[in-house]
Amino acid sequence: MKALRVLILVVASIIVETGFAENVRFKQFGTHIPARPDLDVRWNPPADALPSQIWVYHLLPTKFSPKVVANLMSLSSLTEKDRTESSTNGMLFKSPDQSRTLRISFPSGSIQYEVSTPYNPTNLTKDVPNKKEALERVRKLLPKFGIGLSEIEKNDDGTDARLNCGDSESIFSLNGCAVTNVEWRGVGFRRAVDGITFISVGTGGEGHVRFGNHGKITKIDLSWRNMERVKSYPTLSPAEMIYALRQGKAVQGYLSMNSRGIDWRTAKAMTVNHLWARYYAGDSEHPSDMLEPFAVLDSDVDTGNGIVNVEIDCPIIDETAP
Repeated sequence: MKALRVLILVVASIIVETGFAENVRFKQFGTHIPARPDLDVRWNPPADALPSQIWVYHLLPTKFSPKVVANLMSLSSLTEKDRTESSTNGMLFKSPDQSRTLRISFPSGSIQYEVSTPYNPTNLTKDVPNKKEALERVRKLLPKFGIGLSEIEKNDDGTDARLNCGDSESIFSLNGCAVTNVEWRGVGFRRAVDGITFISVGTGGEGHVRFGNHGKITKIDLSWRNMERVKSYPTLSPAEMIYALRQGKAVQGYLSMNSRGIDWRTAKAMTVNHLWARYYAGDSEHPSDMLEPFAVLDSDVDTGNGIVNVEIDCPIIDETAP
């Protein structure tokens, strides 16, 4: 086994201060880490952990093709007679009994379909697909949404699209006996741009499909915006990222409930274990029209009272660079 080499990078005073551009990620997510020019930062990731260049993208509306719209109408058993709204921004369909709703939005590149069916001890679901069946069905559904498997983030080994399967169980009491009902089994997926995962909350890079009673689709929640390249930037070196950390340009992720927390004013050291590039475009309440990269640092912080493992989000490019 190769020994893990710990590279302690000290940013020399000869580094000229740069103006790291403010990024939507760092304006709205997590807790800002205060400036600590003297913070001892130790770096474990290999030098080639990041691509040498990363693109910034402009996110655009997605005008789903007539074929995709027809596919959605067929999957939801809705027809033109069920169309209640239509404009240049999208369309809305509702079944006569109001139990099925399909909303298509071009500006947000979103598809939202849902079936409202109450379940109780006398109305349990039947024939909900198992995990294998649900995963296979989603693989076949993606092209109907205009999405290729190549657009989905890969598993850790890089050989296949990462599709995450889960379900929802309810427990009812019937004649004094507990009855378990699997209401649905769903499959979620995230988008990858240039091989980099798109962290999205309704802003253009994720989807979820659920299957319920008799294997019918009961929910589609998809956000997939078009995009165009704006500019390619070189990624920051480890020394430059450490400098950004020390200058208060990074954000601390959420801590576990049993964590003692981190007082960055007195923290003794921070060790970066792993490093990944990610893309972000805000969330559903604060969407951005720009898809910008950032770095996720899996880190251990020596607080002086123990070691706290935490995600640190850090700038990965300098957008003020020419």
